[in-house]
Amino acid sequence: MSTDSGERADQFTCTRAVLETTPDVVAVSNLGVASYVLAGVEDRDRNFYQWGSMGVTTPTGLGLALAVDDPVVVFEGDGSLLMSLGVLSTLGAVDPPNLTVVVWDNAIYGTTGGQPNYSSTTDFAGVAESCGVSATTVNGDEAFETAYQEAVESDHTELIVCEVKPVDPDSRPPFDFAHIKRRVRNALVEE
Repeated sequence: MSTDSGERADQFTCTRAVLETTPDVVAVSNLGVASYVLAGVEDRDRNFYQWGSMGVTTPTGLGLALAVDDPVVVFEGDGSLLMSLGVLSTLGAVDPPNLTVVVWDNAIYGTTGGQPNYSSTTDFAGVAESCGVSATTVNGDEAFETAYQEAVESDHTELIVCEVKPVDPDSRPPFDFAHIKRRVRNALVEE
């Protein structure tokens, strides 16, 4: 399914909508831009920033979704998912109901300087669906908010490809790897 409003969504607005819709969500964010945006919207104990870990964001989110009952959202980059498309097959086979994967598709490698990637020739939603994962492609803030609301109400893993405008946020989470891991773990244990 695709919702085409002819515009690209704002990643900050869409990230904010996720946190407002699911305030208890565990958010796993891709290296660089996705993490910078998430930290700029709200740095929270349940934000699991993936520094320098291209290609492992969705597998990390899958592991968390299998370990906890809370909702888990993955803020995945298009370049990172291109690097690990095989994870979609695993998502389709395992299908945790509490997992939503959001792919920020800006058609560039935003963290490394804005080089173009091949997301324009890859139908992420089509690949996901062929692997058994319910998926949709949207552009526009309202279309994203609707798709996210539907995804969290689903009893299956959902993938939302959101076409976004490239951004270069100023915010940077000030934490190191070990601190981030401990902070997320502690937030989940303290329930």
